[in-house]
Amino acid sequence: MKDLKLVFKYLKGSHGYAILSLIFALLSVLAKMAIPYVAGLAIDHISKGQTDISLDLILIGAFIIGGMIFRYLFDLFTSYLGQKLVKNMRDQVFASFNRVSLRYIDNHYHGDLVLRLVNDIENVQTGLIVGAGALYEGIVQIAVTLVFMFMLNWILALTVIVLTPLSILVSKFVSSHNSKYYKEQNAKTGTLTAYSLESITNLETAKAYGFTATKETEFDQLNESLRVSNFKSTFAVGWINPSTRLVNNIIYAVITFLGAYLILHNPGLGIADFGVGALSALLSYAYQYMSPFNEISNVASEVSYALASFKRIDSLIETHDDVDAGTVSLNEPVKTLKADHIDFSYDGKRPIIKDMNVEIYQGHKIALVGPTGCGKTTIINLLLRFYDPQNGGFVVNGKNTREYPKSELRKHIGMVLQDTWLFNGSIKDNIAYGKPEASLEEIKAAAIKAHADDFIRQLPQGYDTIVSNSSGLSTGEKQLLCVARIMLIEPEVVILDEATSNIDLRTELLLSKSFDELMKGKTSLVVAHRLSTIKNADLILVLKDGAVIEQGNFSELMAQNGFFKELYDSQLS
Repeated sequence: MKDLKLVFKYLKGSHGYAILSLIFALLSVLAKMAIPYVAGLAIDHISKGQTDISLDLILIGAFIIGGMIFRYLFDLFTSYLGQKLVKNMRDQVFASFNRVSLRYIDNHYHGDLVLRLVNDIENVQTGLIVGAGALYEGIVQIAVTLVFMFMLNWILALTVIVLTPLSILVSKFVSSHNSKYYKEQNAKTGTLTAYSLESITNLETAKAYGFTATKETEFDQLNESLRVSNFKSTFAVGWINPSTRLVNNIIYAVITFLGAYLILHNPGLGIADFGVGALSALLSYAYQYMSPFNEISNVASEVSYALASFKRIDSLIETHDDVDAGTVSLNEPVKTLKADHIDFSYDGKRPIIKDMNVEIYQGHKIALVGPTGCGKTTIINLLLRFYDPQNGGFVVNGKNTREYPKSELRKHIGMVLQDTWLFNGSIKDNIAYGKPEASLEEIKAAAIKAHADDFIRQLPQGYDTIVSNSSGLSTGEKQLLCVARIMLIEPEVVILDEATSNIDLRTELLLSKSFDELMKGKTSLVVAHRLSTIKNADLILVLKDGAVIEQGNFSELMAQNGFFKELYDSQLS
């Protein structure tokens, strides 16, 4: 019941359609159930010598046509509800991807998250909407059938009710052992999807290292594990229908023999008019009374499978939003920036940043250097508040960045990463990603500054050429477009995380001049592996094991003859 309440919150605004759907299902069942009753009356009329049964036939025809119409309307409204549910849930799941913290995204397989957006939602539609509709229809059919059976013969109706728990117990016993198989199946499907996505994304690397055979073996093992899990769940489901049908056939046989006995011996008890036609109708009702239990048992397994998917979806939607308690507007430019006693750990165990204190002056170029894993990129994540430190924090214009709304803080910071990302759209729209209202002249000016204009003009449609992250552009060309984005928005704080690592030396020299022009009067943080590119930095922070062990300009650090000089000399050797 609790799970069904959760479902209804995603049908907000469609409750009227749900009620109409239930009403049409009721009318459809009533029309269908009335047919055996009228047919039984017609048989009794004939057995008593009444040859004119035209009224009975007209009623049967009316019930058939009415039942078809009501059934069509029930299916129509149920289908509408299913599509409405899918849209609402998919919208909320995708919105959740954008609301939750990066920590949540980083801690889950991306393939599994995509599975929730696609497969799990489809399971909810077929299982909870179509399945729940069939479940409701089955319950209504059972209730209506009981009414007609009591009208025909209360003894046989009570007999059916007394024997009903046998079918329910058998169905419940089998179904209760199935939920664990569905959970296992969902989990392994998510793992396989995540592995497939990872393998396809990194296919070039796997080929380059001759790792494809190993990847195929690993995929085969995961696929085999999923096959076993699928077989277990399918095998478990396969027991439901035969077991309930066996019990139902036994009940049907008991009713047949008992009904024949009552007709032959006529014991009274208020059933004197019980004849062959009534028995024929009652046997039809007995069969229709038991058949929903078979359908319900089948639907129950689908609903159980859908609920497992639904809980995975709802757990994502109900995940706490990214913490953003900022209330102070940041409407003025960033003038002062400093790191104030920052301590940070991703897992709460292994420290990444230890008591970092740095004063970053406006207009200065700050370089972050150090070995892999020393915390360079983490510092950028903390500045942009993708993560928040356990202690301390960055201070902008005299206030901790936690006091500013994240969206406002990030408007003042531009970032170019080592990894490029383009969405499926025109080059013009890709450059204007951070400033959609920009004019074509502004976009072209930014591309010229980034030295991307030359290659853009050589493309078939120029700035209207459709590109994507997997298009035919080179890595360097894609990086130039990403650089043009930051040229367009011109923030006060610029972050370059190995932004020129995938660009040839000639283009890098041109970009360096553009960056110098862009960063005039602006604060910039540059993550660099090639130490020769940061000789003109105002301040170089040398990181090791999460701590700033050396700082100064290039000449000062070289004169110290410490860790920085060791790193620099190692790159020259």
